[in-house]
Amino acid sequence: MFKKYLFTGITAMGIIFVMGVLFHFENADKKTFHSEISEARTFGITWISNNILENGLFLYTTNTETGVIPTTNNTIRQLMASRVIALESHSNSELLPVHKRNLEYIMSNWYREEHGLGYVYFDEKSKLGANAMLLRVLVASPYFENYANEAEALTRGIVHIQKDDGSFSTWYKAPSYEYDEDYLLTFYSGEALLALVEYYEKTLDKQYLDATKKSANFYVDRYALNLEEYYYPAYVPWHTIALNKLYKLSPDQRYAEAVFIMNDKLLELQDTKEYVGRFFNPETPEYGTPHTSSDAIYTEGLAYAYEIALLAGDEKRAKKYLDALAIGVENLLKLQITEEIEGSPLLSEMYIGSLRIRDGNPWIRVDTTQHAVDAFEKILEVL
Repeated sequence: MFKKYLFTGITAMGIIFVMGVLFHFENADKKTFHSEISEARTFGITWISNNILENGLFLYTTNTETGVIPTTNNTIRQLMASRVIALESHSNSELLPVHKRNLEYIMSNWYREEHGLGYVYFDEKSKLGANAMLLRVLVASPYFENYANEAEALTRGIVHIQKDDGSFSTWYKAPSYEYDEDYLLTFYSGEALLALVEYYEKTLDKQYLDATKKSANFYVDRYALNLEEYYYPAYVPWHTIALNKLYKLSPDQRYAEAVFIMNDKLLELQDTKEYVGRFFNPETPEYGTPHTSSDAIYTEGLAYAYEIALLAGDEKRAKKYLDALAIGVENLLKLQITEEIEGSPLLSEMYIGSLRIRDGNPWIRVDTTQHAVDAFEKILEVL
């Protein structure tokens, strides 16, 4: 049975439209569709949980053909995988030891606190995005109460680098090298918004809802209302997910319109001809090369945009986003490794369930699978 959406402030027309869309899917082959996505999601979670290393972190990247495992790592991508296992361990007790081991490593090696402000410190710097992701991990964790003080300190640390106009600084502790702050904030700003609103959902501490709205107002103006000047696709999914949550808490039409503006633009990137469902347009190479992590997070964001279109009663956009979701999922399913790779020196559990970095590429990376799992989870919820 489909979940019923009954949020204060949603119009009667919106509710009627939602019920009409739900009726359509209840009479379609929803069972098969859900089964395929659910199986892919389980495969992904199994791969992440099977690949926790001796030090408590997850396998970051490897070449499935040669078995080469580089020593490179990335805090944000590791923490996103940590959150997947944290969430899943609520319903799967077998994952609790995996989550606990991973969390203990992170808190012992990466977490710092000074003057009541918490932050992630890695490679002699502290990224806003990493601080936000660790907060999301703690909020998602079944051990949240054990780390409630640290979660509060992390939240204070994020708000500490929020500027008067609502924008964020890129770093809690900046590196010595030069960097492009505007580019980094296309990722970090939405991640910070999302972490703040999720912390509010967990604690109901209104000061952090107010802080979230303050930043949301700034970035709605910059990334949606001034889209032509500031557009970069990476910010779309993170801000979409955060605005989705804000809209449910306070159905401000500005949040819905911002979601629509950003995701309508994003769909210009989705391939509907050659690599169907992939988010890459050769006419805009400045937006990066094809990558499964991008495909997956953009697909996840579209699921949140689709949900807002349903709630707002926007039939045209809901249909457009649903069509994009369908081919986005098709693309992700094709990228998942579900069988043994002939000639690979790796044990099959080191790659089965993961997603290739791109079609025809032997490399896998933890965030390609993590983002896909999150996308599958949200799609199963809204369809």
